[in-house]
Amino acid sequence: MRGISSLRKFALGALGCALFSHQTLAATSELAFSRNARTFETTQSSLLAKGMAHACLTSLLPDSLPCNPALTALIKKPRLSATGLLSNGYPTLERMKKLLGGDIQQETIDALFSSERVLQVEANAELAFSAKNLSAKYTPLAVRYFSVIRNETNPDVELYAVEEKNFTAQTGFEVLRRVYAGLQIRHVERKFIKKRFKLFDLATPAGKDLLKSQTETITYVEPGVFTALPSEWLGDWRWRGSLMLVNGGFAQEDHPDIEAAMELQGAIGFSPPMPWGKLDIEIAYRGLTAEEEASEKFRFGGMYQFGAMSVVGGVDSEGVSGGVFHGMDQLNAGIVYSTTQVPWRSLDYYAQTVYVQLGWQL
Repeated sequence: MRGISSLRKFALGALGCALFSHQTLAATSELAFSRNARTFETTQSSLLAKGMAHACLTSLLPDSLPCNPALTALIKKPRLSATGLLSNGYPTLERMKKLLGGDIQQETIDALFSSERVLQVEANAELAFSAKNLSAKYTPLAVRYFSVIRNETNPDVELYAVEEKNFTAQTGFEVLRRVYAGLQIRHVERKFIKKRFKLFDLATPAGKDLLKSQTETITYVEPGVFTALPSEWLGDWRWRGSLMLVNGGFAQEDHPDIEAAMELQGAIGFSPPMPWGKLDIEIAYRGLTAEEEASEKFRFGGMYQFGAMSVVGGVDSEGVSGGVFHGMDQLNAGIVYSTTQVPWRSLDYYAQTVYVQLGWQL
């Protein structure tokens, strides 16, 4: 009982840190920028991962490959699937593609930076195969865009626009009793723009170079481990632990504008006894952008599964999210809402996003 009491205290303490430690950083300056809380330039994630605030290192998600490759060893039923995800802001897609394609005309600039202070969009399509010990995913197209404008008298702009295709392969095995190890390999080819600048700079000849796109090809090698603690240690509460080394890769070129630092991520998950269905709760320490402070990397997420229905929720220092996913025999669909407005931080500008995902599976 002493062990489970300590673990529960740690879980509550980590959650408290995630919710309140960022308060001292909340006094943003006039030029501070809100970022989309669930869409990031170097991170592609499924609908349920977004709904859980990316706190998914100890849970098998019914709509995607595991967040930790070690969990591949726990997959029971093979599955072949095709999914597509789209967020609100989709009218921005065509303008974003023009920007990445080098069409830096005044009409495109006006359309992107004259109508709204905050614009965001994410869309992707992927094919995936998952089975015990081996899973793979191919994404022929994924696009992500976010821009925000501040300071009306002399507008500042921050934006990123990313178009990529990628391939991910995972494998995982039980190496000791209740201890699993896995490896994930991701090959990514992307075209991107990531800049912060004064809007008036675009009116100058030199300013047009600010929006020239760059390309990057990189291969990531990411190992992970997972353990499920025996029930005789902790009673009816099923506890899990996870570690993963991410963003260790080999790039053809070094681009300081867009980067994902190598990092050791970890999580503790638990499933309290439920009369019906299954509840998974996780507290994770995961960095998703290079700009995050250590206190901003704590994430709390939960997923309740009852039959074919999954309900998810998540919170971190940057936002809150929640949604529902329903998987039938061959078709599945889900929706997630997220916002950067959090109860303990007051922002003049914030982003609200709705994600919709549709899929087919065998």
